[in-house]
Formats: sequence, C-alpha cells, structure tokens
Amino acid sequence: MGGFVDWMLSLTGQVEDWIMVVADAWWIYLLVYGFAAFDGFFPTIPSESTIVSLSSLWSSSGRPYIILIGLAAWMGAWTGDNLGYFLGRKIGWQRFKFLREGKGRRAVVAAETGLERRALVFLMTARYIPFGRTAVNLVAGAVRYPHKEFWPRSLLSTFVWAVYSCAIGAVAGAWFGEHHLLAITAALVAAVVLALVVERVINAVHKALDRRADRNAGDAAGAGDAAASDHIAGADHAAGTDGTADADHTADTDGTAGAEEAAGSAHTADADRAASPGHPADPGHSEQAGAAEEPSSTAEDLLLTESESTPAQSQDSPA
Repeated sequence: MGGFVDWMLSLTGQVEDWIMVVADAWWIYLLVYGFAAFDGFFPTIPSESTIVSLSSLWSSSGRPYIILIGLAAWMGAWTGDNLGYFLGRKIGWQRFKFLREGKGRRAVVAAETGLERRALVFLMTARYIPFGRTAVNLVAGAVRYPHKEFWPRSLLSTFVWAVYSCAIGAVAGAWFGEHHLLAITAALVAAVVLALVVERVINAVHKALDRRADRNAGDAAGAGDAAASDHIAGADHAAGTDGTADADHTADTDGTAGAEEAAGSAHTADADRAASPGHPADPGHSEQAGAAEEPSSTAEDLLLTESESTPAQSQDSPA
C-alpha cells in the first residue's frame, strides 16, 4: 500500500512539472485561442476547462500570464462565434447530428425562440447552456440574423465569458498555494458546479421571460380582436344608418313623383273634359267667349245695313 502511495505522489510530481513547463511555453496562448475558437461550432473542445486550469495555475504559481490568457480566450471565442455564424449561413445547422436530437435539438429550439424575442439576452447567456453556444451561432446564421447586430453582441458576451472563466480558476487556485495539480482539480470541480447552477438559473430566467412574452402576446391579440369587433360594429351601424337614410330618401322621392304625377293626371283630365263635345263648358269660360264674339257680330250688321241702303240711293238719283 505504501509503495502505491509513493508511486502516486511521484506521478503527481511529474505531472506538475510537465504542467509548469507547458505554462512557460509561448504557444500556450495560441492553444487557448484555438480551443476557444473551435468551441464556437464544435462543442467537444475543452476550451473552458483549459482556461480555468491555466488561470488556477497562474494563481498558485504566477504563470502563465492571466491577462494574456483572458485576451486569447476572448478573441478566440469571438472568432469562433463568427465562424459558427457564417457556417450556419452557408450550410445551416441541420448538417450537425448532435443538434438534431436530445439536448442539441432543445438548444436549437431555444436559440430560435431567443433570437426572435430577446437576442441580446440570449447571446449573452447561451454559452452557459450545454450546446447553447454552438446552437445559437449556427442558428443565427441559418435564419439570417443581421451580422451587424450579431458581432458586437458576440464581442460583449465573449468578453464576459472570458472574465468569468478566468475568475473561477484564479479564485479556486488561490486556496491551494503551491499545490498546482490540486488547485487545477479544485478549479475544474468548481467550474462544473457553477456551470450546473448557472444553467438552471438561466433556464429559469428564460422560461419566465417566455411566459411573460406569451402573456403579452395574448393580451395584444385580445386587444386587437376587441378593436376589430368595434370596427365591425361601427361599420354595421354606419351601413344601417346609410340604408335607413337611403330608404327615407327613396320614399320622399317616390312621394314627390307620385304627387306630381297625380297633379298632371288631374290637369289632363280637366283638359279632356273641356275638349269633349258633350261636356258642359265652364260658365266663366263661356262668358269670355261670348264677349270675344260680340265685335264680329256688330261688324256683320253694319255691312248688311250698308248693302241695303245702297240700292235706295241709286233709285232716287236722276238718270
């Protein structure tokens, strides 16, 4: 038993020495950058674990430089997000098997809903959900989410993520002093626990926001239906009023036309009665006719008198 413990301690020492050698290497920052970039569309890359481990190592040994680790993580994550965006725009997310089932499929559905309702909040929080970062990048490109809005929001969210990951490793590593391997292990455990807690909190927040959005949408739909009903009722009332006015106008027109037609008929009947031979003439009309005929009768009498007097004058005159 004692030999096994000594072997384990010797192995641990060798691992720590190798870790310190790696921490001093210049290419460690390129490794962080590459891991953070590929994690944007290939989620099996252990980018966050690498950042947490190196940050805890810095806290216990002062190497590598945590500022450079944070910058490499930030720029790598931002690069990976944009690569995932353009990849989703070119080929879509359906080509990735891990996004068509299980947690990946649920992440895609959440990404579609989140980008539609609250893009900034979802881009800030999706990377803390399993497959969330990969799903939101690919889906954003597939649905043609505007890139001019995507890249600055991704820049902000990746900065927060890089600071968060470095902070976990630095705080956990500070508790273990020179025990570098133990500090790394504690930092990784703390990162996993915090990831589970943050995931639950974020899911609860998104569900609450979804319920509020659905409630607001229902209220807006109800208000729209009520407005439509009022509009239809107003249109029906206006149509009824116009119909009544048209009916009244038609009735008035018909009455006026009927009265005029009756008056015309009566006038025609009077004229016909006056023109008929057997119908007695109007007394006033007869008097006027007699008065008009008197001058003509007097003229005839004068002519007859002159004709009768002319022979008499011729007989009395000498031959």
